[in-house]
Amino acid sequence: MKKATFTVLFILVSIISFGQNLDNQFYFRFGYSSPSWKQFGLEEQDWNDLGITSKAGANFELGSIFLLKRVINRNDMALGINVDYLYTVFHNFENEDDVNGGSLGVLRAGSKIGPSLTYSPVDKLEFDVYTKLDCAWATGAVIYYSDMIDDAEDFFLGTVDFGFSTGLNIRYGKLMLGVEFNTISSELESDDYPGVYLQQFVDAEFSDNLGSEKKSKLPCTNFTVGLSF
Repeated sequence: MKKATFTVLFILVSIISFGQNLDNQFYFRFGYSSPSWKQFGLEEQDWNDLGITSKAGANFELGSIFLLKRVINRNDMALGINVDYLYTVFHNFENEDDVNGGSLGVLRAGSKIGPSLTYSPVDKLEFDVYTKLDCAWATGAVIYYSDMIDDAEDFFLGTVDFGFSTGLNIRYGKLMLGVEFNTISSELESDDYPGVYLQQFVDAEFSDNLGSEKKSKLPCTNFTVGLSF
């Protein structure tokens, strides 16, 4: 019920934003996504105990900033609505010696929307600060060996999960640089065992029985470069 309510609100806000008399700042960007060691409720040492000692990631976003010029009567500042029509992010936790355990890959795709504040101290230079509601349409995770998906032991899938992100953009002309902290949790259900979740497997590694928690925390920090028009 909560997921359905959030989904309806997300769509309504998106529709309303397009009905405003706004200036469109369209952008696309990509970059490095740093998954937190605190994903899945763990610490770095917990990952090391599982044989995983390195992590990396990448992300891509396609979106717009709609400036509400009439809200703040200033030439150098404006409130806005920041919409990411589509984003994808991939994280990889690598087990360099997979004889005793597998590596973990997590792929997520979704959309984001929220308020922003733009400030331009000089011509062509603009700063955007924002916070967004993050709607992950789909999240997939796979435990694999020897960098071969064909050797995957388990697939997990989550749909329509919500979180939040906050960040800063620096734009000069068409160049756009950004940093964003993203926090979201996903219920990743096993493809082979319906009703069993990846978080339960993770919890079981550090206790005597299968955990009861379904949601996996997936915080990360994104560093991006792109173009805006």
